[in-house]
Amino acid sequence: MWYPGHIEKAKSLIKKHLKLVNAVVEILDARAPYASRAYEEEQLFRNKKRIIILNKKDLCDMKKIKLWEKYYNEKGEDVFSLSLNEFNVKDFFLKHIYPIVPQKFNEKSLMIVGIPNIGKSTFINRLKGKKSAAVGNKPGITRGLQWITVSKDLKVLDTPGVLYPKLFNKDLVNKLILIGSLKAEDTQLDEALFYLFDFLKQEYPNILDSVLEDWESCENIVEFIERFSMKRNFIKKGGVPDYERGRNAFLREITEGKYGGITYEIPSDID
Repeated sequence: MWYPGHIEKAKSLIKKHLKLVNAVVEILDARAPYASRAYEEEQLFRNKKRIIILNKKDLCDMKKIKLWEKYYNEKGEDVFSLSLNEFNVKDFFLKHIYPIVPQKFNEKSLMIVGIPNIGKSTFINRLKGKKSAAVGNKPGITRGLQWITVSKDLKVLDTPGVLYPKLFNKDLVNKLILIGSLKAEDTQLDEALFYLFDFLKQEYPNILDSVLEDWESCENIVEFIERFSMKRNFIKKGGVPDYERGRNAFLREITEGKYGGITYEIPSDID
């Protein structure tokens, strides 16, 4: 399982600097509002006010997100669902986040945390108004700690991405792969693909309809991908479907929301 050594260091840095902030803003993925909290948040932040931002709203199932907003609100956490591509981050921060951050010694300070590739670097860059943090699709690209002055009495501490040290739950791993927060080898991609196919059949058959009209006649996901590959003209020499190319294209298009919004879990799933 991919687990960069810098993540343990990141947790130590977070613990060390928590005493310097009045609140913690957790950026989660709206497609997996529980799985994307894949770190020991209860242990790390139990004594701090917590604010949750469900990012990538444009890629999720809003009916399910309403359930998550209620769930986290009932736990005493402020929740905001949004898409970073749709608004001015700094204005949003000053209007909605700033008023609910506790003040100490005439200053407000907070820490922003999240798992890799969750949109945290984009959020920080928009907050600063310039591109200075590295942004990309490579999980774990942000590595350092940095303070940002948002206004004269508001400071924000950016942190590296964090994850559990060991991920034993297969469903959790599959969800993290599908939202792009976990680097995966071919075997893990195939496992995520099998998980995704079963999930879509149960929750979003309309998405499968839009990908392949006769998908219900497919014996399994392998046959589905082979037909998908032929439809896209992903063909190897000898007229054989290019399974790997088809698999990667299908997973990428699902992750990018090409076929509609998906949310992989609801609160009752974790009880």
